[in-house]
Amino acid sequence: MAKLCKMLGRVDDVIARAEDVFIIFAHGAVAGLVLLSVVLRYVFNDPLTWGEELIVGFFAWMVFVAAAAAVRSQMHIRIDVIAPVFRNPKMNWLNTLTLVIGIVIIVTMVWACYEQVLQELVVESPMLGVSKAWFAASMPVGLILMLIHVLRSWLDHGAASVFRSETEILIASEGGAK
Repeated sequence: MAKLCKMLGRVDDVIARAEDVFIIFAHGAVAGLVLLSVVLRYVFNDPLTWGEELIVGFFAWMVFVAAAAAVRSQMHIRIDVIAPVFRNPKMNWLNTLTLVIGIVIIVTMVWACYEQVLQELVVESPMLGVSKAWFAASMPVGLILMLIHVLRSWLDHGAASVFRSETEILIASEGGAK
């Protein structure tokens, strides 16, 4: 089990670095393409016809990869009203239940998104002339990355740490959590 945890940790570290680089690249590409599109359309009156499709594609990939990175970095939110309940040792089973439900939801979404990608294989984008499955593939890929991060966090730190938000971590580190 320790070997599996170590291997998953290494894989997750490599994925994390690749995610960060990709998010930076995609964000820069979206910003650059939007700026180029605006300048070409309004200054030169010559719109970039394929630019919008590429922007949407980069944006879709950026959103789903960034969602996985947010889970990895615990930069998401959890409803603060019920957070004290999850910290109560008698209610520790809620953390495990939440984790299992979260994993079931992610796996179900991966399956549904995979089905969507299969349907999009035959649809071609009008301007770029590529299969729209390339854009739709961002969903299952992002969700699989999210699942890897969830599993690593669970194995490394336990069920309570997986869906804990940055705010809860900050409060606990300052001694405010009991």
